[in-house]
Amino acid sequence: MIQVMDNLIGNAVKFSPKSSKIDIQTETSDHHFRFSVKDEGPGISKEDQKLAFGEFQTLGSKPTGGEKSTGLGLSISKKLIELHGGKMGILSQEGQGSTFYFELPLERIANSEDRLE
Repeated sequence: MIQVMDNLIGNAVKFSPKSSKIDIQTETSDHHFRFSVKDEGPGISKEDQKLAFGEFQTLGSKPTGGEKSTGLGLSISKKLIELHGGKMGILSQEGQGSTFYFELPLERIANSEDRLE
């Protein structure tokens, strides 16, 4: 989970202009834990959102600091989340930033904590 969180936060930093804000939130409902990262970057088109979690996908948005992108981070993150019974998603509009999130069933989280003891 730390790898997934690191990837989402790192992408928000990578694709946001200097001095912009990045909002990180956690929420719980009766059945899910949700982690989200909202940025003030350029946003992602509907077409690119469909491709975002594919392997080796580099989208129309370019990193603001000239960083390189392999196009693997979101794909690997999504697979890890799905292995834990969760889901990943994007909420975005061009020109208005993006929110990347994942949700995990609380039941799975509770069971994994029991195994750590």
